[in-house]
Amino acid sequence: MPRITVHRYDADGNQVEAVGWFDTERAEVVEEADPMTGARFDRLRKRGQSARFVREALYRTHSGRWVHKETAHIGPDGKWVDDENDASPQLGPPRRYRYLTDEEAIAWLSTHGQQQHIDRFFREASQERGPGRPEIGQPVQVRLGELLPLVDEWADENGYSRAGAVRRLVQMGLAHEGITVQERAGCNGG
Repeated sequence: MPRITVHRYDADGNQVEAVGWFDTERAEVVEEADPMTGARFDRLRKRGQSARFVREALYRTHSGRWVHKETAHIGPDGKWVDDENDASPQLGPPRRYRYLTDEEAIAWLSTHGQQQHIDRFFREASQERGPGRPEIGQPVQVRLGELLPLVDEWADENGYSRAGAVRRLVQMGLAHEGITVQERAGCNGG
């Protein structure tokens, strides 16, 4: 299936409209540095911890656009399935593709431990910023108290830095409330 349609989604994650397409054979894919597996999913659930039912990837299309792929891995019984084609249609589409801006792509690459791809695709921007990770936003100070060890454990188990884990957990919490970063920023995904 080399040609993939990219959609725009509403706040509830429903497809609104097709906004483009790309050819996977002419695109470069960047996978998560530490994707969720069935074994890790089961281990986290047995501990009573949160575990995502998705795997993510980022495509750089031949024309230079960024496409985010989110793949569901939940079976009808509510358990992890290795084959995304076995994902339950009642629980949402097994795959979603949407366009990202350069800034969103940099944030995704940074969050998923792919600094080498930031350096490669954003060499000029990376050199202008100086050494280290790209700035994602204004620093925010917050005291996590007894939550800090839990955040650190989640970060370690999911392959995030502490800051990346805090950002991802906030994104997940907002998404649970039906709020997306793109919606608040006025982006339409296209």
